[in-house]
Amino acid sequence: MGPALLQGRCLASTTCIGGVQSRRGNVLVAHARKQAKKNRKQQQRGPGDDVEEPGSDLSAARIVLENVELPSAPSPRTRPGRNEVVSPEQIYPVFAPKPGSPQSNAPWRWEDGERDSDRDEEEGEGASSSGASDVPKWNPRTGFMKTQADIEAEQTAAAEAAAAAAAAAASRATGAASASAAAGAVGAAGLRGGSGAAAAAAARVTASGPVEVSLTAPAAVPPPQAAATSTSSPAAAPLPPASRNAVLTSALGTGFWMAVIAVFFRNYAAMNSAVAMGTDPEAVAALLRWPSGFESVADVAVAAGAAAAVTAARQALLGVWSDLREATDRSNAQILTTLNPFDIILVALASGIPEELLFRGALIPATFPDWRGAAIAAVIFGALHTGGGRNPAFAVWAAGVGGLYGAAFLVTGNIWVPAVAHVGANAASAFIWKGKKIAEQEAAREAAAREAAAGKR
Repeated sequence: MGPALLQGRCLASTTCIGGVQSRRGNVLVAHARKQAKKNRKQQQRGPGDDVEEPGSDLSAARIVLENVELPSAPSPRTRPGRNEVVSPEQIYPVFAPKPGSPQSNAPWRWEDGERDSDRDEEEGEGASSSGASDVPKWNPRTGFMKTQADIEAEQTAAAEAAAAAAAAAASRATGAASASAAAGAVGAAGLRGGSGAAAAAAARVTASGPVEVSLTAPAAVPPPQAAATSTSSPAAAPLPPASRNAVLTSALGTGFWMAVIAVFFRNYAAMNSAVAMGTDPEAVAALLRWPSGFESVADVAVAAGAAAAVTAARQALLGVWSDLREATDRSNAQILTTLNPFDIILVALASGIPEELLFRGALIPATFPDWRGAAIAAVIFGALHTGGGRNPAFAVWAAGVGGLYGAAFLVTGNIWVPAVAHVGANAASAFIWKGKKIAEQEAAREAAAREAAAGKR
């Protein structure tokens, strides 16, 4: 069984090899016949035939167009070797030395071409007269070749264009100076007496030639108030107005977190303040109660009086305290510019009530239920009012207002009294500032309209 199987495999492999060799032989025979047929056709073609078979040798052909001969590429035998140093004039004829120039064996560099170009431009007419204008020049920066005549034509055109532009500018300047001088001379003559002889003399002076007029603008003189402000302290740059959404989101978010912190401090005061600070527990409990609202007419009177006092004092100080006025304008311009009346009331509520719950309703019971706690809360309240375009002057003002609200809370024992006063004072001040800005804008528009009407007349 084994020898028979081995013999069958050998016969099969011999048959496959023989088939492959037979196919290769057929291919070689066909190719030899095709090549012999092609050779016979080439031998039978006459010497006058111009038809070229595809793939024939055209390396020696040359094309002549209107007496312009295009040289063929150099043969591989004439090309320099890879390690052989070749100068540019051996590759491009335009780099060949100029007639009359000394030969140099120094290696050529691109800077040499730039210096040759600059030297040729300086030679000018001498180079063109020597007959070198017909030799193209290579510009290493742009890669273009120009003759000396092309370069001179470009330089002449550029010089003519520059001269024309200078002449046009001089004529415009002369005309403007002549017109202004004529107007000034005629006006001065009319003011001196209105005589026709003086006007004619001025006209003759103007017509005699161009007059140079020198005008110097006077320096702007700042108003006294602005000058005093600039010498005292540099004015801060105005803040860009915040969007309505940003103002409302900030006010509501800040108010919410102040209310959360106030609840935490009130719980601490109820449990540990009297023991930790050594204060009267009954006084702390009296300040921690939650009234349902105003409990008497006195509460209403104290709240209204506190709001009126804060508003009046603010308006009075804005007229005499420049730092406070600057801080108020910058802060209000950033916050109130994009708000409508309803938004102003909402912001006043969202800022006034949580601030009073924290600084008066929580910090005073947590520290001292008397004037000491009110002073501490006022100082902290003022220190936190230094951002958003505010300055130390505004912080001092806020501390004083916080002391007033703390006194109202201690007198009445009702947290809603300082809260309502705070909301009312903030809303009133915001409406007053907004009304002033609207009035200023209206006045500016009316002034612009009057100036426009006067200009038309």
